[in-house]
Amino acid sequence: MTVELTLTLDAASAKSLQVQVFDQVREIILEGRLKAGMALPPSRLLAERLGISRNTVITAYERLAAEGYVKARGTAGLFVEPIPPDSLLLIQRGGQALTNGPVSDVVGEPLLCFAGSPGGGGDRPELDFWVGRSDPAGFPLRIWRRIVNRLLSHETAYLTDYCDPAGLPELRAAIATHLRRARAVAVTEDQIIVTTGGQDALNLVFNLLRSHTRQLCIENPCYLGASLIFRSAGMAIHPVPVDGDGLRTDLLPMDRGSLLYVTPSHQFPTGGLMPVTRRLELLRWAEETDSYIVEDDYDSDFRYDGPPLTALAGLDGGRRVFYVGTFSKSVGAGLRIGYATVPRMFWDEARMLKAQMTNGQAWLEQAALATFIDEGHFDRHLRRLRQVYKSRRDCLVRALWETFEDPVILGAESGLHLVWRLPKGFPPARRIQVTARERGIGVYALSSGAAYDFDPEARDDMLVFGYSSLAEAQIESAVRELRAISKDAR
Repeated sequence: MTVELTLTLDAASAKSLQVQVFDQVREIILEGRLKAGMALPPSRLLAERLGISRNTVITAYERLAAEGYVKARGTAGLFVEPIPPDSLLLIQRGGQALTNGPVSDVVGEPLLCFAGSPGGGGDRPELDFWVGRSDPAGFPLRIWRRIVNRLLSHETAYLTDYCDPAGLPELRAAIATHLRRARAVAVTEDQIIVTTGGQDALNLVFNLLRSHTRQLCIENPCYLGASLIFRSAGMAIHPVPVDGDGLRTDLLPMDRGSLLYVTPSHQFPTGGLMPVTRRLELLRWAEETDSYIVEDDYDSDFRYDGPPLTALAGLDGGRRVFYVGTFSKSVGAGLRIGYATVPRMFWDEARMLKAQMTNGQAWLEQAALATFIDEGHFDRHLRRLRQVYKSRRDCLVRALWETFEDPVILGAESGLHLVWRLPKGFPPARRIQVTARERGIGVYALSSGAAYDFDPEARDDMLVFGYSSLAEAQIESAVRELRAISKDAR
């Protein structure tokens, strides 16, 4: 529907009228007063009401469209997009998305993706299945403290120096050794860029390849953080559907010069594991179309059923796949350490770009993590966490089977979350999410669980359960309560 817009323009302002219109409409969208799917007033009508030229309004509207706030639907007009690209600004503003109420269609999901959960930790539900959270009790505090104390007693000169913008050489070498052993990715330290987490690594790779890219391809549904980067780029986006084996390679466009984002080892959010045959098809497509691939291996350290598959970057041999990883799930998100691997031909350009972005990471955390890996603590830490998280995964699957009839569970073979496809006759996932939150339980529809679907008509029948940070007794209690919640919601 088309809505009325109340704008206040100041002809004496240093800002042009076009900028004032843009700023005020953008603010209305960010505050949630214009919901997803609402139409902006026709440019001629708004210009008449404001007493300004139509061209001024058209220019403001074109900028809103270019920056991803609205989208044209043929001759029907301009409509507000579901997730404005910079709604993350509301984290600093204390916006409405951080309340205890239902998650706003416009601003809720981006905040959840990066704030950890509603409220950024201050008002989490008591039993919270938020995705991707490590167990605080699992952090190797005793060993970490010992390593940090040792570093500070011998290496204090590094605290006053700038690090290599690509990352501490010792850490890059340790990451390369781990990738060769655990993921069959044959890289050396001069192909690795250390970043501030996985999202920073995605930004780095995207900006590195922007001039080589004509269109963007992405899984659908996909990780919200990747969609935010792509949707703010002002480039054509081709969403590619997924099935039980991950991205549908047969539906990839054959245009030359694409950049594809993919999560083959544990498709986010649905959990599909891409088999080797499809991975090879994906690499063949990249060669035939002169395209590049970003492989996000966000939680591959945790595989419970069967041996891990060789990463896409391991099969590629360093030609067209940029591998993105993070220590947020395996050690702790508070360290803010991720990384990207790049083909050798891009190394100098990637290192220069990283210098322009942040000029390097903090020395102490990098040095501590390098020591943690080199001394074998990381491998032992992962083995312990796999046992703990597998037990919690088993508990959640068992509880769902004991509570609900023949539940369809997706993506339970690995990672830190799984998806339950709701049976026919159940209310929408978002309704269950809201009702559950009122009772102190955090379960999430795909749109609120750090995921994004490019299809506005997508079925709302999946709940995401991140089980890694809950004890087994909490998991069992929450699932029992969900049975009553689902009945009430119906």
